[in-house]
Amino acid sequence: MFDYFKDLNGMQTMYFYIALFFTVLFILQSVFTFLDLGDSIDFDTDLDGDVDADFSGSFGFPFQLFTIRGFIGFFLLFGWSGLLLSKNGMNEALAFFIAFLCGLAMMVITGLLYYFVRKLNQSGNVNIKNAIGKKAEVYIPIPEHNTGTGKVSIILNNAWKELDAITYDEKLNSGDIVTVIDSLNDKLVVKKINKNEKENE
Repeated sequence: MFDYFKDLNGMQTMYFYIALFFTVLFILQSVFTFLDLGDSIDFDTDLDGDVDADFSGSFGFPFQLFTIRGFIGFFLLFGWSGLLLSKNGMNEALAFFIAFLCGLAMMVITGLLYYFVRKLNQSGNVNIKNAIGKKAEVYIPIPEHNTGTGKVSIILNNAWKELDAITYDEKLNSGDIVTVIDSLNDKLVVKKINKNEKENE
C-alpha cells in the first residue's frame, strides 16, 4: 500500500499533503461534532470585517456555500482525486481541472447536507423567546443597525436551530459568537460577544 506513495512528482506530492492535512482536519471535526465538542475549538482569526463568507445569495443558493466545513471537504476530495488521477497517468492540467470539479462538488454536497439537517432540526414549533440569554453562532452574516436579516445557529430544545436574526450594532460575520438579547417579529436580536466577555466566562 505504502509503495503507492513512493516516487511522487511535484504535483503528486502537493496533492498528497493537501489530502493528508485536510483528511486529518475532517476526522477531528467529525469527532468533535459527534462528541458535541464543536465549541472547544476556537478559530479566532481576527478577520472580522475583512472576509465576508456569505456568497449564497449572489449565486442563488438556498444555503451557505463557503464555510469551514465546505473548504475542508473541497480540499480533501481535491487532494485525493488529483493524486489518484495523476498517479494513473492523466495529463496534469486535466487532472487538476477534474480534481477541482470534484472538490467543488464536495463543497456543494456538504453545504446541502448541513442545510437539510438544519431544516430538519427546525421542524416543530419553536418559542424563540426561550433563546434569550443563550449563545449562538452567526451562520449567514447579519447587516449592521437593523438594515437586514441574517441567520444564526443556536441550540434550542436540545436541537440545533437556524433562526433569523438582526442586530442593532455593527455587521456580524459568519462564525461570530453572539448572545441573544431580545426577540422582534419572530427574529432574534443578537449582540456580539467581545473577547473580554469570553475571557471572563
